[in-house]
Amino acid sequence: MGDVEFVRYHGEEAAKALSDEYANAYSVIYSEPPYHGGPLFSRDRFIERTRAQVEQAGFELLAALDAGTGALAGFSFGLTFGEERWWGGEVSEAPAGVKAVPDVAVIELVLLPAYRGHGHGKRLLAEFVAPRPEPYATLLSHPDAPAHAMYEHWGWNVVGTCRPAPDAPVMDVMVLDRR
Repeated sequence: MGDVEFVRYHGEEAAKALSDEYANAYSVIYSEPPYHGGPLFSRDRFIERTRAQVEQAGFELLAALDAGTGALAGFSFGLTFGEERWWGGEVSEAPAGVKAVPDVAVIELVLLPAYRGHGHGKRLLAEFVAPRPEPYATLLSHPDAPAHAMYEHWGWNVVGTCRPAPDAPVMDVMVLDRR
């Protein structure tokens, strides 16, 4: 596949994450191992969660579009976790320094299979967090997912675990110190 270009959306524009194109891309990724389309990773739950998240402070969506065709290659979105806010569900305690300041929670990083292996995922995540003012970025990663090792290689550190819902697997909470 060719190169990708990025388009950032804020506020009401970011509701694009609810379109069929984004939900379809999400479904492709989360039907793969280790997720296998489990209940938390269903299309309906994605849409339900994202409808609530798009209304929260600091929500942004970064779309990766195929530079030649304009087709969606992937996306990343997230929002601001204010001071003292942390991941929900059954979660280990946040590191004191991280919880004491706002951080950007990267909720999704989705890259369609045809675009993998070209550095687009790394660029997508880097482009998403680069303009953010928060000193830390956080995300949840399934420990058996191929992306987990990539996050570690890119400087993210495991700081705990989180089961965001009763029907979800235990995920690693990862933090990137951006100071």
